[in-house]
Amino acid sequence: MRVVVLGDIGQPVYHVGDEAMTHAVVDELRARGVSDIVLLSRDPEQSTRIFGTSSVKTLEFPWPPHRRETYLREIRAILAGDMSALPAEDQVHALIQTIKTCDGVVIAGGGNMTSPYGWLLYERAAVGAIAKALGKPLIISGQTVGPVLTGPDHETVVELFRSATLTSVREQTSWELMRNADVPAGLTLDDASFFEVDHALPAALELDQATYKPQPGRPFLVATFAPGTGAMDKDVFNQRMAEVLDRIADAGDLDVVMIPHMSHPGQADIDIEMHQDIRQRMTTENVMVCGQLSAEESASLTMRAEIVVASRYHPIVFALSAGVPCLGIAVDYYGEVRIGGALANWGLGHTMRSLRHLATPEFDVFVDQFWSDRHHIRSYLKEQSPGQRDFQRNWWDAVVETLKGAQPEAPVLVTPEPALLELASGEHPAVARLTANNELHIGHQSVELYGLTHVLEDTRGSLGAAEADRDRQRDELNQLTQSLAAKESERDHLQAERDHLHHELQTLKSSLLVRVGRKLRLLRR
Repeated sequence: MRVVVLGDIGQPVYHVGDEAMTHAVVDELRARGVSDIVLLSRDPEQSTRIFGTSSVKTLEFPWPPHRRETYLREIRAILAGDMSALPAEDQVHALIQTIKTCDGVVIAGGGNMTSPYGWLLYERAAVGAIAKALGKPLIISGQTVGPVLTGPDHETVVELFRSATLTSVREQTSWELMRNADVPAGLTLDDASFFEVDHALPAALELDQATYKPQPGRPFLVATFAPGTGAMDKDVFNQRMAEVLDRIADAGDLDVVMIPHMSHPGQADIDIEMHQDIRQRMTTENVMVCGQLSAEESASLTMRAEIVVASRYHPIVFALSAGVPCLGIAVDYYGEVRIGGALANWGLGHTMRSLRHLATPEFDVFVDQFWSDRHHIRSYLKEQSPGQRDFQRNWWDAVVETLKGAQPEAPVLVTPEPALLELASGEHPAVARLTANNELHIGHQSVELYGLTHVLEDTRGSLGAAEADRDRQRDELNQLTQSLAAKESERDHLQAERDHLHHELQTLKSSLLVRVGRKLRLLRR
């Protein structure tokens, strides 16, 4: 069986979470006998080295909304038989040929089905459209849908999910969004839950391997922070995170290990730059700012931590499945949906904290309480783990059954009742809903403004091109006018020469007639 897998891999920026989810899909398929796997990647050569599979170039969609919408329409026209919709050399033709050779398509999990990352959403929509047109089973696994979706993007998501044979989302918010659209979808954990990390680390990856080596009997805290700090000033956020890490590290005599999940390999940017700034603000001595590690090593260290503090999503996923207490910090509503959703799948959604909490004096009390309850949290997660693992195994069984032609019903995770309620925030739910609605409104406006900005740029470009074409045509007209005037002048000159020659001819004829007449008269004499 030959299966095409689409994950957000091969990017110039290495992203632990996206790589881990794709690793998980490949591992789960292989564990169930699917060995012929073709990955769709931005960098097929790199992905082949990392994953040990075949890889081909994926589709790259334009970023501006109206351009990606247009390109998707053109691809659908090609699939409907209109081969004039795109040039013969367009990238989509090669991908169509690749999917023709496969038995099914799997879209790996992620948070790409949202308007702010619309070019990735439309890449997935195009792959889904190709699979449908070719009659190939399509599986969509472990997605966050939204929360920001413009009208056209919402329609695109709904059409994509309806075209699939088997689908799942990874949090209650996304599941309800699909249910409200009358789209059947399963509810599962993130694809990288229970991620196996015993792979040989890919030496060809060329990542910065400045890493932490755990010492026997020496507990450590893992921290991961993205550069985005939402509505909070970055200096204020970083100072607050430095204080939180100091507070926990001092209480537990812990090493602090800062593991980046995104950076350009070989460059101390994105997460690493964020970590370096937080490190400078800390008073704890035993702090390690790691370079960019592989997905396997990042997950392995996170799963062995005493506690995890993160504003990124996948450190929370790795920690939960390994029974590690984790403090999730959401800086915006997108983060609340994902981090809160991951925690809620384990009955701990109420332990998430947002920017609304960081600025309050009560947050320090919560941090102390969280640290004091760490053993109870670990025990609770360990109790939940076998059932969660079995559920996720059943999901992957259903995926392979679907690839083989069956049509199993998508499983829906039964979310545990909230546990350890003493860690609830005490925040009135209406405050969270109000904040969420405001952020969604701002998000929709931002995406629409982004789209309108590019429409305006395109209009200006089209106007500039039209003006340039007008100027070109005006120059051509002037040249033609000048050429015509020159030809008219030449014609007048030729006419004058013709009239002159005609006059001379007439004169010559008259002269000849006179001479002939004279000669005739002479003969008569």
